[in-house]
Amino acid sequence: MVCTFRMQAQWDPAISHYWTIKGFYNPSFAGETDQIRASGIYRLQWTGIQSAPQILIATSDMPFEFLGRRHGFGIVAFSENIGRTRNNLLAAQYAFRRKIGKSSLAFGVQAGMYNLTFDAGSLHTTTDSIKNNIPVIRANMTEKKALDLNAGISWSGRSFYTGLSALHLTEPWFYARRDSIAASDAHTDSTRLHIPRSFNFIAAYNIRLFNPLEIQPMVWIQSDLAVTKVQATLRLVYNNKFSGGASWVKDDGYVFFAGAVIQGIDAGYAYSLHTSGIGKESKGSHEVYLRY
Repeated sequence: MVCTFRMQAQWDPAISHYWTIKGFYNPSFAGETDQIRASGIYRLQWTGIQSAPQILIATSDMPFEFLGRRHGFGIVAFSENIGRTRNNLLAAQYAFRRKIGKSSLAFGVQAGMYNLTFDAGSLHTTTDSIKNNIPVIRANMTEKKALDLNAGISWSGRSFYTGLSALHLTEPWFYARRDSIAASDAHTDSTRLHIPRSFNFIAAYNIRLFNPLEIQPMVWIQSDLAVTKVQATLRLVYNNKFSGGASWVKDDGYVFFAGAVIQGIDAGYAYSLHTSGIGKESKGSHEVYLRY
């Protein structure tokens, strides 16, 4: 008897400003506030490595009342590309919210459609001998449209929030192939893969030391039961306008970030210093966000 096991990296991107788009990873945060919210993040991953991933995420959500109950609605758009290949996701979210004292308990679901052109779990580095052995990101190719479903639960209060979600509930399948394999030969049992089901946990607390300084410790855990990523963050906010801090990322490195609110627009920048993994060969990662 012969048994083989195929290992894959995580599909879901690890974002430095994860608290600004927490609804992307947990649909129950849709309609969390009394206002319409819109956020956008652009991440340039692993600069200095050719064809390194570029990630764009946009989210928008709003609350609404129906039959005397509080609900939330949201839209999510996601794009990730390496070189000329790109994966896209467009999804809609619904959340049911229930007031419990001064806190709020919410349940959310998300349904969307993936347009896949590469296997995000197969990212690896190789060298381009023609260009002085420059590191290059490669991935196995695919061509598939797939339905994707997420669900989550969250609990929010005036000075804290926490949430748990499950992504890719149906584990959408696709066929993956290397560039050297013809598309006609790629549809076999050995090339049929799934987007792995993953789980996300987030928790944050707002500590008011003295007006107008606030300290916000946060933690974010991503796991597909094979690979687990942990980010622990300490964020300082001054006068609700200026912010900055740092994160420790398990098995990756450190993140340093800063931001400011200007006429209702929250903007920020983060630099990731990678001390292990693929990113160790790079010059770091850059990320910017805008939130209204």
